[in-house]
Amino acid sequence: MGNIPTIRLLSGREIPKLGLGTWGIGGGPTRNQNNDDKGQIKSIKYAIDNGFTFIRTAHNYAEGYCEELVGKAIEGYARKKLFLVSCANQKFALDKKSIIEVAKGSLKNLKIDYFDVYLIGAINPETSVKSILDGLVYLKEHGLAKDIGVSNYRLPELKASIEYLGKKIVYSEMHYNLIIREPEIGGTLDYCQRKGIILSAYRPLQLGQLSKPGIVILDQLSKKYNKSQAQIALKWLIQKEGVITITKTTNTKHIREDLDVFDWNLEKEDVEKLDKNFPIQVRISDCSEPRQFKF
Repeated sequence: MGNIPTIRLLSGREIPKLGLGTWGIGGGPTRNQNNDDKGQIKSIKYAIDNGFTFIRTAHNYAEGYCEELVGKAIEGYARKKLFLVSCANQKFALDKKSIIEVAKGSLKNLKIDYFDVYLIGAINPETSVKSILDGLVYLKEHGLAKDIGVSNYRLPELKASIEYLGKKIVYSEMHYNLIIREPEIGGTLDYCQRKGIILSAYRPLQLGQLSKPGIVILDQLSKKYNKSQAQIALKWLIQKEGVITITKTTNTKHIREDLDVFDWNLEKEDVEKLDKNFPIQVRISDCSEPRQFKF
């Protein structure tokens, strides 16, 4: 365990190849009044102390309470040594003004002055993409976000955004793992690689499906490399050009395991097997429905 390798953003800044997700901290869609606040804060501190610096949260996680707990967890750590990313849910950020307000609320929750990257969570078909992007640019130009990006933007939406903002968009987040192959099939991965945009994969273990025995090819590679199924699945992602990932756990054993994916590599032939022969491959993410968008 130790420092997580970084990769360069188009802005020239560095982002860690592995981040800590926080969905479930403080509750789910709503705040859990019986939440184990102390335990969750302790787990975030443990992750930071053991090498995680990139933390991904969002204003709507547990109705903002997730950000408050993350804010408590990061107290006492040097801000410049952390890489903090938050996200505005598209149901709340409807235009330039509202995304700025949401972002400022998140800064207050976290008790910080700026984000390393700030995101819009997805397309709202009733909302002008241009207005949202103008809000993200405002945050960057006023020092509230060092960099900006998008989440759940499929290729047509991402292309339109890049045509409008150019290299200001440095980060694109999508549901991507050995099972969910939409970024490959839809062309987003190739586009990001050609444009130098970092593709951040969330749900890398598909809610635990890729972290347990039972899928033959994963079991075989787990035995070959003496690594867990989860480590094989994570490595398959971060070994790809321009791809990083976000993993969510409060289990200290799993935190240590997640960090142990950087001093070894999958052989080329094994990467190809996972690319082509993985037995379950889904074309479209179930996290974000296809929709029309207006600019």
